[in-house]
Amino acid sequence: MSLLRSKITMAAAALAVAASMAARPAAAGDDGTAAWGSVGGWQIRVDRSIGNGCFALQGYRDGSVLRLGFDMTRKAIYLVLGNASWRSIELGKLYRIDFVFDGATRYSGDFRGVRLGGSAFLAGTSLSFDFTRDFMERNEVRIYYRGALVGDLSLRNTYAAVAEVVHCQREIAASGSGDRPSGAYRNTAGPFAGASGAVRDPFAR
Repeated sequence: MSLLRSKITMAAAALAVAASMAARPAAAGDDGTAAWGSVGGWQIRVDRSIGNGCFALQGYRDGSVLRLGFDMTRKAIYLVLGNASWRSIELGKLYRIDFVFDGATRYSGDFRGVRLGGSAFLAGTSLSFDFTRDFMERNEVRIYYRGALVGDLSLRNTYAAVAEVVHCQREIAASGSGDRPSGAYRNTAGPFAGASGAVRDPFAR
């Protein structure tokens, strides 16, 4: 095993360990999240609504969003994904989503429709160790729904971002630090917008 792969494996394992740690209260903004910092273009934040769980957040030019972090109330690692054009996602409905990392490894899982800040997202909980490791190690992820490509996203700097999430969770457990969060992402149109000439929303019936 190479040194880099060993470090990635250790960091993925640290995620699972940190998810079992007890968190103390942290100061946060009115939306329930608090800014922690940023690493390689990823925002690191704390969500007090799920036991002060730390998470990494990335917004993309096409309107896509990825969020990976700890749900401290469930002691689980979760992934939230969405796009500004996915307006037809139904609250509570399960969607079978496929992930392909660097064209090499594939994972499938059920993601539930949720609403965050008035926007529709898909949320998956209890991510596997292998999925988390590939999320950190790979450079790109392609996301499919019913065989159709709905996302092609860079995973640049994910190793550093997840490492900082682990550090954040440990610090929160020890000291309960946190700052008031900043603004939300833009709601820009993407390739699945319902406008004439655009590819339709893949989650519409």
